[in-house]
Amino acid sequence: MALKGKRILFIAPESFPVNGAEAIVNIKQLEILSKAGCVIDVVSKKRKWTDYPLTELAETGIRLNSLHVLEVDNRLNWETVKLHLLTFLTFGIVYKGAHWAWSALQVYKGLLKRNQYDCVITKSFPSELVGYWIKKNKGVKWLATWNDPFPVEKYPYPYGNGPKAKVFWGAKRLIPMMEKYPDFHLFPSGRLRDYMLQYLNISMDKTKIVPHVTLEMNSRREKANLKGLSILHSGNLNYPRDPECFLKALSRFVRENPNAQLKVYFQGVLPDRLKELIVQLELEKWIEILPAVSYKESIEQLSNYNVALIIEAPCEEGIFLPTKVSDYMQADKTIWAISPSKGVLHDLYNNGNIGYFADCLDEEGILNELDNIYRDFLSCGLKKSKTPVEYSSKCIETVLSEII
Repeated sequence: MALKGKRILFIAPESFPVNGAEAIVNIKQLEILSKAGCVIDVVSKKRKWTDYPLTELAETGIRLNSLHVLEVDNRLNWETVKLHLLTFLTFGIVYKGAHWAWSALQVYKGLLKRNQYDCVITKSFPSELVGYWIKKNKGVKWLATWNDPFPVEKYPYPYGNGPKAKVFWGAKRLIPMMEKYPDFHLFPSGRLRDYMLQYLNISMDKTKIVPHVTLEMNSRREKANLKGLSILHSGNLNYPRDPECFLKALSRFVRENPNAQLKVYFQGVLPDRLKELIVQLELEKWIEILPAVSYKESIEQLSNYNVALIIEAPCEEGIFLPTKVSDYMQADKTIWAISPSKGVLHDLYNNGNIGYFADCLDEEGILNELDNIYRDFLSCGLKKSKTPVEYSSKCIETVLSEII
């Protein structure tokens, strides 16, 4: 294969230990590159606090040439002030949390004495600063990944202030740097690419769509004996995601169908007001909150549930491809997306890849779709998700082999 023997520097603050959605995306891509025969050095960041039990490298089965996990203090003290100053002097760019890039660059300088790289792949901020320095000073091919809008000020409302938002003064050079230095820009969806091209002046031929990959499931646990229709929402449900519209629709459904065999499970990072809403809407009988588990455990548990639920924030356009989509697809689950009516998940629904959909602001629509799901569950069977060809490891390996 074209990737065999390629030496890659993978700068990913969110990768090891596996501690959230961004890390999950990145280790999946590492698994593809590793199986294709690439020689990979990874530089990651250790978190002091995390919402999920951690998954370490050994548990993933991924083969790396080396792994360097750096810990930096994010509290305001003389050491972090010094590191932020060194970051600005080195890169000409600084923002809160950027000081990890300076530490990562020191690791790279040590690796450079022993290795010559075919490319550097950057994943999530502030890795782009390291990619920029390496490209500018060493001429190594740079593949810059944007799984979310960047800089962060330019997130769509209600996350941020939109594509025209002003950037923090210390990061004003970010946009010119992003336009000039990367050899390729990688995006998980065309909608995110088009959103960022509103403020990035780069040619389309320097962009590639690399969705979050679906991998083969290595093992399946014996399914738990859950009665009736079981619906699982796994992951982050904090603001600006809002479960209220769904819960109000669920409340109406169970009032109209008091004998329905149905239960909804929430697992992951949950807002405090979720419990308040459950009590307020008298849904204690119909909802169970589960403790957070490691990524590996969460994948294994998917087989217990009939429907995998995704609730997105009410953006004008849904430009995000949630990590959970590929996880649910590889587990062959029925997916119900409650999302903006214009967006990535609605596109997948229209293409037959997602079985059920409702607009995240439409309580009546959510109620109607819940009714459809329950009737299908009792009669003809639930609609399974269908993985798009471009989400497969083979297709993503082909795309990466063309540019590395």
